Amino acid sequence: MKKVIILAFLFSIIFSYGQQARDSVKIIEIPASYANRVGEPLLVKQDSLYRFKTAEIYLVNKKSFLAMKSIYQATIDQDKMTKELVEKYTTTLRRNIDLERKLKLNFQESDSLDQKIYERNQITLDRTQKALDYTIESLDKATKSLDIIEKEGKRQRRKNVFEKILIGTAGIGVGILVGLAF
Repeated sequence: MKKVIILAFLFSIIFSYGQQARDSVKIIEIPASYANRVGEPLLVKQDSLYRFKTAEIYLVNKKSFLAMKSIYQATIDQDKMTKELVEKYTTTLRRNIDLERKLKLNFQESDSLDQKIYERNQITLDRTQKALDYTIESLDKATKSLDIIEKEGKRQRRKNVFEKILIGTAGIGVGILVGLAF
């Protein structure tokens, strides 16, 4: 009988301690709206419990996040530079086309001197066209480089997701074991 009473006493102490431990743990809930959130991701703290209401979520360590952020920033910077370059060359080309049109009108009313000026401007237009062709080739190369970076980023994300799934599965298993232990 003593053993039964001691066993019941020990069981009640363990149960009350486990209940206190469960009551003291704060669970942070991530709402479903987090899936549509734009901006910096949520920073997860060590030794905290999270309940995710989203369909899926990706966990990334700080080093990977900073790498992805730098790739994204570099892509944005290259896009801005490319856009500015194209705009400058387009402006130059439009200006040269307008000059050519005006010169053609003046040529019809003027003499051989105007013809020489027209020919010089035609050479300038040809040079501008060659420069624009070179720029387009450079833009094609930059686009191909961006495609390579994008493919590498996707491959890296898939790899990270697989690793996270493995870590998450291990975490769930440990969580279940710890939960059953207490």
